[in-house]
Amino acid sequence: MEAGEVGKTPGVGGFLSKILGTGARATIESIGNTIDKIDKSDEKLEMQLRYKQLLIEIEGAYLNYENKLLESRSRIIETEAKGESWLQRNWRPVLMCICMFIVFNNYVLVPYFNLPITTLDEHIWMLMDLGVGGYVAGRSLEKISENLGPVLFNVKKRKG
Repeated sequence: MEAGEVGKTPGVGGFLSKILGTGARATIESIGNTIDKIDKSDEKLEMQLRYKQLLIEIEGAYLNYENKLLESRSRIIETEAKGESWLQRNWRPVLMCICMFIVFNNYVLVPYFNLPITTLDEHIWMLMDLGVGGYVAGRSLEKISENLGPVLFNVKKRKG
């Protein structure tokens, strides 16, 4: 390995920043840079190997966490979709129809018919933003989990 190679492990900053915060990248890279400065090649290679193993373990734990989070969200959406109540099964699409009507009204009907402009509170826009984002993310997770779930299950099964 070349000097500086360990400390600049690609992809380290992304997942570690998500797990531990922005200071983690600098800390991890400084550990790698310190390892690079060791003169004894056997010790250096052993430490570099252990460093890389730890990074892989951390990334694996993070991916496992993300997988469990995805599974949890998928179960919530499935439970809602299988609910006995019409409202429980359809609240997301109804909310999206309401949001789309508000946008259509404010940006199409009002200007087209030259109606008086109604201003919505910033909190309503934020709620709609979260609602649309949550709905899209929820539907995306639902679709992804149908395809990704069996793949992750098979990968986990092979490792175990």
